[in-house]
Amino acid sequence: MGEKRVFLVNPLAQVNKKERIHFLRDYAGGEIPTSMVYPPLDLAYTAALLRKNGILVKLLDASTLDISASEVVKMAIHEKPDFIGLPSVWGSIGFDIDLARDLKNELSFAKIVIWGPNVTVNPENALSSGYIDYVILGEPEKAFLDIVNGVFTENIAYKSNGKRIITKRTLLQDLDWLPFPSRDLLPNKKYVAPYVRKSPFTTIITSRGCPYSKCTFCPTNIWYMNQVRYRSVENVMQEIDEIVHKFKITSIVFRDQSLTYAQERLFELCNEIIHRGYNISWRCFSGVGIRNKKLLSMMKKSGCYQINYGFESGSQKILDLNNKGIKLEESIEAARLTKDADIEVSGSFMLGMFGDTEETIDATIRLAIQLVDYAEFIMATPLPSTKFYEQCQLPESAAAKLFPRWHNRVCDSPMLLGTDLLQKKIKEAYRRFYFRPSYIFKKLQTISSIRQLALQLKAGTALLAATIGK
Repeated sequence: MGEKRVFLVNPLAQVNKKERIHFLRDYAGGEIPTSMVYPPLDLAYTAALLRKNGILVKLLDASTLDISASEVVKMAIHEKPDFIGLPSVWGSIGFDIDLARDLKNELSFAKIVIWGPNVTVNPENALSSGYIDYVILGEPEKAFLDIVNGVFTENIAYKSNGKRIITKRTLLQDLDWLPFPSRDLLPNKKYVAPYVRKSPFTTIITSRGCPYSKCTFCPTNIWYMNQVRYRSVENVMQEIDEIVHKFKITSIVFRDQSLTYAQERLFELCNEIIHRGYNISWRCFSGVGIRNKKLLSMMKKSGCYQINYGFESGSQKILDLNNKGIKLEESIEAARLTKDADIEVSGSFMLGMFGDTEETIDATIRLAIQLVDYAEFIMATPLPSTKFYEQCQLPESAAAKLFPRWHNRVCDSPMLLGTDLLQKKIKEAYRRFYFRPSYIFKKLQTISSIRQLALQLKAGTALLAATIGK
């Protein structure tokens, strides 16, 4: 027998000839704001581990390269893989099952593997389609290697003789054990975004899990099982060395859910970046508990230009009802200290959380205008396995209704305010935030290149299109 061949695909969700949706197919499990593209880090990690074990890997970022499902099938036929890997998320499952069907019809001998937070919660939905051979439960890297090697002892669901088998869940504890993502298989020059100062950019994750894991609406612990694991600073620096020297990339988005939580570790990381003389720029995600002026100063000195905070709501009542565990005063103070350190403030806000009213949503929009340089407004969705899902009192069969074939951006979920009103409020939020004359004038003054101007115009056009209507 020859070497085993694996074809990993980051699919494009194509609604019609014009509308395409770029999903962030990892623990986040959502649509990328304004449909900008991110490197598929989980796929690149999986490819690296497979290659390290002598397996031939083709990685296709079809989402970024705008490659349709039919073209993906043609490329798969050419590759003749033994295994095909497809990451999936809540909003993409209909597209992914359709792609799996088309692949299986042409390559019946290939084993199709799917993973994602959605199929981790409900592997039966994927397995019952008849086109999926294996469902990975949680993180894909080691489980995919096990499947290729014929080992089915953990983190895998499959059918044998008509019987569904779900193995135990475990987590990789030593993250340094993983090889660095196979960025040589990615179209690195294609990863650009309007909020990134230097393009192209890449992503790094230095830890897995969320230290603030009690929010009622968040499905993160589907993936991370209430555990937080950290890579060593030296291991992270070795990856940055490779990114800067081998791939000539100097713009990084840290994808940790809260890079600032372990403050001493982050201080060490910043110090190493400064010590090695890297002229990199980076952004990260953080909780609002950071009140360390010295750390913020070190972050700025090492190249941090923007921090994204999960502010979520402008109402203390809503924050408390949804177990966010923060005070509005902390949000205001975090934004103030960050701006004092000459670092941009980006914020995530969630509309339609349990208890939200039109009045509390208006308070959230006002807080966004008051605090941040960039804002993202997301509709709260009751995802299976979350407390929010239970609060909405959805029946067992609701997942099928909540996540049907997904040829719409937003699910028709029975939330208290209703999706029609929430869609309207999200459009209003984006209009009120981004289309203020003072905001537009301020941002035009910060543009330093034609490329950055083009990206801002692209993002602005996408936002305008998304906010047209009631």
